[in-house]
Amino acid sequence: MGVYGDRVFPWLLDHTESREMSELRRVALRDVGGEILEIGVGTGANIPFYPAVVGRLTAVEPSDAMRRRAVRRADARGLALDWHRGSGERLPLEDARFDSVVLVDVLCSVDDEDTVLAEAYRVLRPGGRLHFLEHGLSDDDRVSKWQRRLNGVNTVTACGCRLTREPEKRIRASRFVVDELVQTTPLTGTGVLFPHIRGIASRAAH
Repeated sequence: MGVYGDRVFPWLLDHTESREMSELRRVALRDVGGEILEIGVGTGANIPFYPAVVGRLTAVEPSDAMRRRAVRRADARGLALDWHRGSGERLPLEDARFDSVVLVDVLCSVDDEDTVLAEAYRVLRPGGRLHFLEHGLSDDDRVSKWQRRLNGVNTVTACGCRLTREPEKRIRASRFVVDELVQTTPLTGTGVLFPHIRGIASRAAH
C-alpha cells in the first residue's frame, strides 16, 4: 500500500475518530456474543467495545500494516485475537463456524459488497447473526450532492473508502433476514458525509 497506506492512514484512523463514532461502535456491539468473526478488523477500533464476556475474536484483514495496532488493543483488553490475513470476498474460514459476524465500515471499501455478504452468511451457523454498522449515501440531497463531488478524493485519501455506497440495499438484497435496522443520528462536522445505518441480520435457522 506504500508509506501512506501502511503508516499514515492507520495513524489517522486511530487519532481522528470522534466520540460520536465511538458511541456508535459501543451500541452496535453491545449484544455480540458466542464465537465471533470481525471482517475488516483494521486497527482494532472495535475491540474496546466488545462486551466484557467476549474473550476471543477471530479477525480477517487484508492489510498487514493494521495488525500491530489491533494486537496492541487486544492485549490491552485481555482479548485473544486469532488473526487471518485475507479479504472479505474470500474468507479463509470454514462454513457455519461462527455465532456472530461483525461488519463496521467495511462495505464502503471492499471490491464486491454482495460477495462479502455471501461469505459472511456462509461462515455463520444457522441462526447466527450479522451485526453491522455501515456508512453510505445520504437521504439528504444536500449531503449526497457533496458526497458525490468528494467521492473520488475520499477514495484516494481514505484508501478505497467510497462515500456513495448503499449498504442497506445490499444487505436487504442478500440472503440475510434483517431483524433490526436503524438510521443513526448524523455525525457532526465533516462526519455529516458519513451517515450510518446500524442493525442486526440473521441467517435462517434451517
